[in-house]
Amino acid sequence: MPEILEDFIPQPLGAERHELHIRQRPEAVWAALNTLSPGELPLVRLLMSVRSLSARRADDAPTMLGTMISRGWFELAGEPQRYVVLGSISQFWRLRSAEFRRDCPAGRFRDHDVPGFAKSASLFELIPTEHGTLLRTETRVTAGSVAARRRMLAYWRLIRPFSGMIRRVMLHAIARKAAACG
Repeated sequence: MPEILEDFIPQPLGAERHELHIRQRPEAVWAALNTLSPGELPLVRLLMSVRSLSARRADDAPTMLGTMISRGWFELAGEPQRYVVLGSISQFWRLRSAEFRRDCPAGRFRDHDVPGFAKSASLFELIPTEHGTLLRTETRVTAGSVAARRRMLAYWRLIRPFSGMIRRVMLHAIARKAAACG
């Protein structure tokens, strides 16, 4: 399968990838990914609450993917039991960035460029292996205008360690949930 995020952010300002081999079938891992709740991730809830500093809580949706969507992310692409790509357009560096979210059709995301805004795309991909499933997550960020690129790059440098921690915690929680259910 070609690099899925290439279709949405071909030349990222920043990127990170994490993966974990899970000894469960892709069906069990997919079910765990799609039912993982914020309540199962106290550290992630705490980090998301600190980031949002708004009236909305990190557990305002029953699942983590639902929480991302309720916070301004939207589905760019997906194939059940294989992958899902979520995208967001915002001024991420603002304290209350949710107030600055923008939406666009998936087919226009790659070329969407509003001065002063940045884009982020996150992939959750399941790759069948001989002994289970390789669960991979990758996040890419970019911005078009010089000012937005500068701000996004500074923001990315600040939050990247926390973003990576969130992704690693999610991968391990999905593995535990898949093992318990599958």
